[in-house]
Amino acid sequence: MVRKWGGPVAVVGVVGALVLGSVGWALAQRGSERAERVLEALLVWRLVDELDLTEEQVCKVLPPLRALKQARLVFGQRRSALHREIRALLADRTVDRERVEAKLRELRAAQQEFQQQRAEALERIRAALTPEQRARFVLIQDSFERETLSLLGDVERFVRSRSRP
Repeated sequence: MVRKWGGPVAVVGVVGALVLGSVGWALAQRGSERAERVLEALLVWRLVDELDLTEEQVCKVLPPLRALKQARLVFGQRRSALHREIRALLADRTVDRERVEAKLRELRAAQQEFQQQRAEALERIRAALTPEQRARFVLIQDSFERETLSLLGDVERFVRSRSRP
């Protein structure tokens, strides 16, 4: 028999208290690693709450959720770097079209690699869910991913602001 978490209210209360306490502490520590763990806790909390995951399911969902988060971070950093490089190339008086095309190819390749990693992680998450949970996941997936991107952006901005002299 698979044991359920203590119900949505208990889970929300316990995880919410832990997360809110950890957010302040993580921000005080100035560590991106700590902030990323808080972000991960928020994402897991949201899935546990909205999908009513069992402990066993959380153990199965956590690795692909981490992989997806990491893929998003890596892709976001790579995309930002490529955008800066493309802007710099376009700012030259004589635009080197071959170099611009090469950067655009790099950007497309990074996008395709991220989409592949995303699809694999989402499939692994879906595989851990019951049909009812998969249906609920389909309904929240867009907002879940949008909010994940927003949270990742917040973490990145915070880390950058803290690393400035």
